[in-house]
Amino acid sequence: MFDWLRKKDWKNSSSHLLLLSKFIKGDSLDHFMHAEHWKSVLNESPKNAIKRFIKDGMLEPAELPELMDYKFKVSELKNMLKKRQLKVSGRKANLIDRLIENDAPGMKKATNHISVFKCSEGGKVLVNDYLCRVKEERERAENEVLNLLKERLFKKSAKVVAGYEASQVFPRGLGIDWNSYSSESNVEILNAIFGKPPSILKDVDDRRIETLRFAAAMMHLWGANSASHWLPDDFDTGIYMENDVVARMLVFYASHQRQVKYYKQAGVKTVEILTVDDSNTCSECKKLSKKKYRIDKVPELPNPNCTCKIGCRCTIVAEDL
Repeated sequence: MFDWLRKKDWKNSSSHLLLLSKFIKGDSLDHFMHAEHWKSVLNESPKNAIKRFIKDGMLEPAELPELMDYKFKVSELKNMLKKRQLKVSGRKANLIDRLIENDAPGMKKATNHISVFKCSEGGKVLVNDYLCRVKEERERAENEVLNLLKERLFKKSAKVVAGYEASQVFPRGLGIDWNSYSSESNVEILNAIFGKPPSILKDVDDRRIETLRFAAAMMHLWGANSASHWLPDDFDTGIYMENDVVARMLVFYASHQRQVKYYKQAGVKTVEILTVDDSNTCSECKKLSKKKYRIDKVPELPNPNCTCKIGCRCTIVAEDL
């Protein structure tokens, strides 16, 4: 009974549609056939799901151009063209077309040992509809979180993110149970981000800081590496640090305050400052390297005197935890 239901309903299953989307540009079945992490979300083996995709006409064998696109890097294609004394200019697709036009038998021989499948036209329709829905759901969640941040409803904003992540086929983060996720730490971080800015950003005016606060808060909540998605296209910080760097400094400052609080609660008496020993670290940050401080005398981080273009990367570690 359950097998029958699964066969009937797979086109309404986010996990099945996500798996199908992996073949939108063509991929090897071997990458997924025995991938155990898919089994728990599909409620069946990925092998069976893929067989059904093929049977239902959603997947089909890739053609020669797609096989070449899958197997060869641009640099490899250019080398093949040079050997045949052909032009090496153009996009990857142009290079592939040129090679096939001049040596189709050779290209078939070069790819005859690989098995790649791609979405059929029907499969592409399903996948594109699914990806549009995924994008819309993400945008709705992000907009809801931004509106909650504007009202300074930090706990609710963290819960919206947790609810969104819990609904994903593969939720973000390792070992995180988003269904029972505590928002306490996020609320502390957000309170600090929207509080007094760190001294390192003293030359950033209030208007810019306010805009950056929201971008930094979103970057933190969504686990993003960049804040640019939440900043105006023409935004600039007004100082030597780029947008993402300033946003990271806001998050770093908030995280540092929380870490100091945690160390105090854990009974840590002394901490040591660690720096990154590379060419991007300024002399002011290097001065702090390996210095030890009592937990109640820890200096502000990020380092107010830092001149690193990529921002301060100093951090503290417990000496006696």
